[in-house]
Amino acid sequence: MLPLSKTFQNIFLISASIFILAACQSPKEKSLKTIEQMESNDSAFSNELMQQLKTAYTDFATAYPDDEHTPGFIFKAAQRAIVLQQANEAVELLLQLITKYPANEFAEDATFLLAFTYENNLNDLSNARLYYEKFLKEYPKGELAEEAKLSIENLGKSAEEFLEQIESTKE
Repeated sequence: MLPLSKTFQNIFLISASIFILAACQSPKEKSLKTIEQMESNDSAFSNELMQQLKTAYTDFATAYPDDEHTPGFIFKAAQRAIVLQQANEAVELLLQLITKYPANEFAEDATFLLAFTYENNLNDLSNARLYYEKFLKEYPKGELAEEAKLSIENLGKSAEEFLEQIESTKE
C-alpha cells in the first residue's frame, strides 16, 4: 500500500491531468459537448432552454460551416424556431440548409418543412407552392411526396373546405 502522501500525490496528478485535458479541448469540442449536454436536458417544455439550444446550434453552424454536424444543427435550430414561433428565422435557416448543403440527408425534410412553414406559419401561399413543387421535383419518391401533393391541391382552403372535400369524396 502506498503511503498516504503518495496516494494524495497520485490523486492530485490524476485530477490535474483531467483538468488539463479538459482545458485542452478545442472550442469546437467544447461547443459539441455543450450541445450534447443541452440536448440531454428535455427542453421541450421550456422556451428558454429551447432558445438557448437553438442559439448553440446556430453559433456552431456559423463557427464551423464545414463540420459534418452543421446541417443537422441548422435543421434542429429551424425546428426549434418554428416551435418558438420564430417562423421567419426558421425560413432563413431552412433556406441556408437547402442552399449550402443540397446533397445532405436533411435537405429533403428541410425543403418540405420550408414549404409547410410558408403555408402554415406565414400564410405565404405562393412561396409554399413554390417549395412544395421544388420538393416534388427533387424528391418525387420521398416519404412526404403524397403530403406535398395534397398540400398543393389544398393550398388556401380553410379547414372546413378541406373537410367538406373529404366528405364529398366519400359519397
